[in-house]
Amino acid sequence: MSNEEKKQINVRDWITLSTVMIGALLTILALIWQIPPASGGIGTATFLLMLSFILFVNSVSANSKANFEVNLDNSSERRIQRFVTFAEYTFGLGFTLVIAGFTILGYKYLLFNLGRTFVTVMLPITFLVVAWLMIFIYNILNYSGKALKVIRSMKRNVWIFLELICLVIILFDFFEVFSIP
Repeated sequence: MSNEEKKQINVRDWITLSTVMIGALLTILALIWQIPPASGGIGTATFLLMLSFILFVNSVSANSKANFEVNLDNSSERRIQRFVTFAEYTFGLGFTLVIAGFTILGYKYLLFNLGRTFVTVMLPITFLVVAWLMIFIYNILNYSGKALKVIRSMKRNVWIFLELICLVIILFDFFEVFSIP
């Protein structure tokens, strides 16, 4: 790789962002266990947040490996891109699990404090719709000029689908079909 190509890869921001997410997750986990929602949900949220922790650690590792590979004279662009792509997917899935975990926590705290009210069920719906709107806007900006690529972004569609499953589970809990542990 030439020096010009080496300058084009910028994973340091992703390393920093993933590291910040790790710190935030550990802080949130410590705080929620101090005063867990009395209506449940802490087990599920903890499970999702701990999985996301692993994914963010992997994102740091994979981005660091890509950064290391860029500085080797004999490393191929394809090899570097594999690590960058792996880091991107694990970061995205980790972020999806964080969104799901926070959605469940927010819902369960409101459920305990407000009961089964309109506001309680609107929090997870509003939270996820805003997240989906941000993903859609990001896709429009990212794929500007590429017709239908916005809708066909498979990884983001999978992440939205997982968040939609979380919303369905919350609605089942709200309407007492079953309870989130």
